[in-house]
Amino acid sequence: MEIKKIVIVGGGSAGWMSAATLIKHFPNKEIIVIESPNVPTVGVGESTIGQINEWLFDLGINDSDWMKFCDASYKLSIKFTDFYKKDAGAFHYPFGVPVYDSVHFPNGLQDWFLRKATDQTIAVDNFAETFFPAVSMSESNKICENTNNEFPDWRFDRDVAYHFDAAKFGIWLREHYCMPKGVKLIKDDVADITVNNNGIDRLQLKSGDNVTADLFIDCTGFKSLLLGSALGVEFDSYEDLLPNNSAWATRIPFTDKEAELEPYTNCTAIQNGWVWNIPLWSRVGTGYVYSDKFISDQEALTQFKDYLINHRGVKKDRELV
Repeated sequence: MEIKKIVIVGGGSAGWMSAATLIKHFPNKEIIVIESPNVPTVGVGESTIGQINEWLFDLGINDSDWMKFCDASYKLSIKFTDFYKKDAGAFHYPFGVPVYDSVHFPNGLQDWFLRKATDQTIAVDNFAETFFPAVSMSESNKICENTNNEFPDWRFDRDVAYHFDAAKFGIWLREHYCMPKGVKLIKDDVADITVNNNGIDRLQLKSGDNVTADLFIDCTGFKSLLLGSALGVEFDSYEDLLPNNSAWATRIPFTDKEAELEPYTNCTAIQNGWVWNIPLWSRVGTGYVYSDKFISDQEALTQFKDYLINHRGVKKDRELV
């Protein structure tokens, strides 16, 4: 059967990124997004990695098209603070290609790993500083286009990612990319789902309208409205590999923007998990990831608040939202 009509249930960045990809490659198909006016998007996922550029390039979207609208900043690396052990310091996982010479490192990166395994006095930041000259930009809160190749094997178009407001990014895609190219929007809630032997047959909306399609795509997140509720597809848990299953998240203002607008995502290990710090252009997104098997939600909130007060300058009486 030829797929002529595609319906995506759920907006947000997932739904509108899916719609944008489909309308780019299948401009002659009917593509509809059903977006609830009553269910807010999660809004996390504000930190990306370099592979997002492949998607942006594929769709022909330039930085200047969307970054200002989405409160975005550039990202060069991910910084891990105290992940090795408490008070061990921080190390970067920078974007780009490692740079090394064959004389000192004839076996490439493996030589460094063997050296670190036999000499515990080597600092945790030595790896990035040895093989990634561009990491100096991250630590200096700088960025450049590298037009004169000051940083070997580092390319601005490939090795830069972004921090952005994920909710605003979905809105930008909806208003400035998808709908102008022909994607249709239905603002409504799904009230009922009819299933047949082939899967989803039709959706009944709260308004009473029925929606059919040749292909349905579920972008309703953890609600899993189509896959889980209607089709009974079980959630595929990674609990055995990723024990953290809960998070507190909030947004905080800059206290010193020039110093805090860092071109990297900082991850800091604390008592029962780790705290992310994502500097957007006008504010910081932050949160505490933990496992509810080892600490209660209220205890985690207290630890998170203590961290923000002691390390991020948040006032003690500030409410986190």
